[in-house]
Amino acid sequence: MTTAQSSPVILRAQADRMAEVLKAAERREVIRRLPYIQRLVDARDKPTVTFAVAMDDKILKIEMAWETIRDTTKEGLAEFILGKMREDRHAGH
Repeated sequence: MTTAQSSPVILRAQADRMAEVLKAAERREVIRRLPYIQRLVDARDKPTVTFAVAMDDKILKIEMAWETIRDTTKEGLAEFILGKMREDRHAGH
C-alpha cells in the first residue's frame, strides 16, 4: 500500500495501471487476469463511473464521465489520478 508521501515512482506505476484499466474498460475490452474489469465494462452503459483508489492513509473515491475517459490520453488520466493520490489540490484543473 501507499500514502501520499510514497515514492513518486511507485505512485506513478499505480496511477499508470489504473489509467490503463480505465482506457481498456472504455473500449469495452475484457482483461481476463483482472476479474473486476468486467464491472467497469458493465458500468460503461452509464454516463459516469465511480472507482476507488485504496491507500494506507485514505481511500479515494473518484467519479469520471466516460466521455472524459475517452477524450483523455492514458497519460493524462494517470496524471490526474496521481495528483489525487498525492493530494494535489489542482489535480484535474
